[in-house]
Amino acid sequence: MVGISTVALIERRADISRSLFTRYWRDVHGVMAARIPGFASYTQYHVTPIDASAEPFEGIAIVTYRTEDDRAGLIHSEVAQHIHLDEQNVFRRALLYNLEEGASRHLCGSAEAEGQVMFVVVEAGHDSDAALAALNDTAIYLAAYDLRGGDPSRWNLTDAGERIFIALLHGIWPDRDSAIAASRSCDGVAYLLDERHVMVKDGRATPVGLRGLDAVKTIEEAGADNQLTDAVVRAVYGTSAAP
Repeated sequence: MVGISTVALIERRADISRSLFTRYWRDVHGVMAARIPGFASYTQYHVTPIDASAEPFEGIAIVTYRTEDDRAGLIHSEVAQHIHLDEQNVFRRALLYNLEEGASRHLCGSAEAEGQVMFVVVEAGHDSDAALAALNDTAIYLAAYDLRGGDPSRWNLTDAGERIFIALLHGIWPDRDSAIAASRSCDGVAYLLDERHVMVKDGRATPVGLRGLDAVKTIEEAGADNQLTDAVVRAVYGTSAAP
């Protein structure tokens, strides 16, 4: 069970390339967001809709908190004001749903299972339970987030548009073909995972969350393992990195 969480559905600006969006969200915006106090975990999912005419979300983020009080950092921390401004650099929309404990359900399997990750976004007027039941027949992992308790318009005065989304379904299938086949059996818009980046784990930023993926790759390529030690991270960043 995820517990207290925030779910974000993100659309990039049309004048920003997908490559730039991916790198910026991960290595600039994501690194900033990983500094927000109170996050127990923060994971970025870079996705592509199966149907090119679908709602053009290319990013899904899931943040968890240990307590409701920990979520205050998302709104009131010093870095939060810079997060709001930074969104305008590459995002057209960022729909944030602050969900209370009980708004998420785990149906089967492990989120660490190997396979093709797929998300399904269910719009108001459709049956999210029926969609969930259809996916549950073939998924090796499946979880659901009830978005009806969140109000995305309250985040940064975001224009949520005319469409209202009531559920996010998160599943894993053995392979891409089985995920696509499952998407045809449910009433929702499906998105396949391209990249997954864990930015915060166990309440601490990961190496990617601290530095960005390109920097971590450069460190690894140089064999500079000392750069990833807790002693160096504490000296440079004043914090510990997640293992």
